Amino acid sequence: MLMNRKKLIYCILKNLQDGQVPKKSDYDLDLEQWVEIAELIGEEGYAKNVLASRAGIGNKAVFAMYTSAKLTIKGIDFLEQNSAWTKTYKGLKEVRDWVKL
Repeated sequence: MLMNRKKLIYCILKNLQDGQVPKKSDYDLDLEQWVEIAELIGEEGYAKNVLASRAGIGNKAVFAMYTSAKLTIKGIDFLEQNSAWTKTYKGLKEVRDWVKL
């Protein structure tokens, strides 16, 4: 699936803000994409306690979890800077179509 990464990050952060735990199955992503997005969110400092793991030959994606994740000030700023998306983002029911390019 082609996806807009910033929109995907927005969705995940918005769900965290709303007290929901994002799951890979909600977004129709493969494991590699799911781990890559989790790594981006953690590395950019948008949320803390985001777990992402790679292992083995080729550094393959193993898992990503948001169970203990919390938004940071930087994550809140990202949501505020992209607040125009709030008008078009309808939640998880439509997220797969919304994040497509």
